[in-house]
Amino acid sequence: MSLQVLFVDDEPNVLDGLRRTLREFRREWDMRFATGGPAALAALDQAPADVVVSDMRMPGMNGDELLAEVRARHPQTVRIVLSGECTREAMVRVTSLAHRVLTKPCDPVELRVAIQQAFALRGLLLSPRLSALAGRLQSVPSRPDLYARIRAVLEQPNYSLSELADICARDAGVSAKLIQLANSALFGSTRPTHCAFEAVSRIGAEMVRALILAEGVLTAFDARSIHPFSVSDVWPHSESVALLAARIVNREAPRAAWGGLAPAAGTLHDIGRLILACVEPAAYVEVLRRVQAGAMLVSAEADAFGATHATVGAYLLGLWGVPSSIVEAVAWHHNPGGRPADRFGLVTAVHAAASLLYPDDGGGPDLAYLNRLELGDRLPAWATLSADLGGGL
Repeated sequence: MSLQVLFVDDEPNVLDGLRRTLREFRREWDMRFATGGPAALAALDQAPADVVVSDMRMPGMNGDELLAEVRARHPQTVRIVLSGECTREAMVRVTSLAHRVLTKPCDPVELRVAIQQAFALRGLLLSPRLSALAGRLQSVPSRPDLYARIRAVLEQPNYSLSELADICARDAGVSAKLIQLANSALFGSTRPTHCAFEAVSRIGAEMVRALILAEGVLTAFDARSIHPFSVSDVWPHSESVALLAARIVNREAPRAAWGGLAPAAGTLHDIGRLILACVEPAAYVEVLRRVQAGAMLVSAEADAFGATHATVGAYLLGLWGVPSSIVEAVAWHHNPGGRPADRFGLVTAVHAAASLLYPDDGGGPDLAYLNRLELGDRLPAWATLSADLGGGL
């Protein structure tokens, strides 16, 4: 089945240029073109699209107004925006609405890659309900106490950027949105940002301030709304996995170029839990009740949603432009055997850390996978690295 892509711009010559540029993809993509926001909404109501690529500045209905309507009416549709120079407020607004932001005029290769990645990620969520769920997410839940600390630091006249980055890195929701913004084409870097420390440095303190203080981007999550789930519990869980994954990488592959990604992958590995709890609170409460009754977390999620927090989190992080190696680690951290691999990598480290510390979530280490990589005998040594981290050991 071909990918349904709708391009939106108020200038017909721009749409003609896209037709010519992307002509070679006619067999892979079913491309439609709409002149302006109202025409785009009419086209979507007639036949939904998998991906919408829209200009930001359009008369009558601008890009952010269009994307807000698309999110409300067609939440399963991936939203990509093309933007030229814009204000800080506009950057924050579009970050809350678009999965990916590209500069205008857009590099055709970059546009192709963004659309192809959306197509590749579609396989993670086979259920239309789940893709719509991820598309409906309006703000990313963050830990209330860290959210308050970040705001307090930003209100100080002479705060330290490193202090701000350190606090931001301790929250999966904040980290994810900062990485998304830093990796957008608005900041013009060709090197991907992998963690909150790099993101804060790239986008600057004032942009962090705008993102944190803006309405509708981050939410200080009230864990009481879906008791017994607590967003505050996700941080020590993720922190422990991040630390142990980094220690395992340092033991097994200390010179690996990707080794520095382990902390970020560990921090983000359970962001899907935040997403499910935020968008489907009643259903997630039922999941947690089953877990309390003895079910494994991933089994209860799969029964309730047709997917797990791992695939939901990876899907959204992938759409946001988080580096693919981190997306893979998030996607496969409970089921590494489902991904072809013949050597130790980031997926291995995050899986080992999560399964050793919290075996009840996914059933413990995948011994068949580890033995295939000739790593099964490393488990006792890896377990010793977690002595001060708590978890399920």
